[in-house]
Amino acid sequence: MDLGTIGAFLLVATVAYVTPGPDWFVVMRHAATSRRAGLVAALGVQSGLVVHMTAAAVGVAAVLLASAEAFLVLKLVGAAYLVFLGARALRDSFRHRLAEAQADGGPTPATSSLAVWRQSFVANVLNPKAALFFVAVLPQFLSTSSAVAPQVLLLGTLDVALGLVWWAVFVAGVQRLRSALGARRSRLVVDRVSGVALIGLGGLLATVGRRS
Repeated sequence: MDLGTIGAFLLVATVAYVTPGPDWFVVMRHAATSRRAGLVAALGVQSGLVVHMTAAAVGVAAVLLASAEAFLVLKLVGAAYLVFLGARALRDSFRHRLAEAQADGGPTPATSSLAVWRQSFVANVLNPKAALFFVAVLPQFLSTSSAVAPQVLLLGTLDVALGLVWWAVFVAGVQRLRSALGARRSRLVVDRVSGVALIGLGGLLATVGRRS
């Protein structure tokens, strides 16, 4: 695999990262709470990509996507989980607004790092579009003259590393928004935006066709 091919793949992967999707709103919601929570959420998302990468390398993802029934189950479960996360974000936004109206002055309860990581990890693993990237997009950059699995692992590892850089920048941007709006107001805004977006994405995921 030459450097030109790797460069082209990284360009495509960059476009995929900067295009808003479920991972955006999962990470954004936690990043509005704190920089640490945002980075932990990013690690959860990237850990999910490692699962997809490994599955693609051993052919499991290809088998899954070749089965209409298995794909439908994954799609519907993933859609339901996104709607669940969106509903939780909206619920939390109203709770925070109520606490603010009561002027209790106390800090917003923090979600544990493990819970943040788990939510983000599950959201990514249950997203069939992430699996499609490794089965439909990544293979376009593979060489037929070499073993496939090592190439998938190489490109997948580069994709995960690129994502870590992107999410660090993304979290920093959300933190700047938090500084500009204030901690409570930014959390309220992000919870409502991400809640509506996740519910909408969940509904879209449940209704889109099996093939792009």
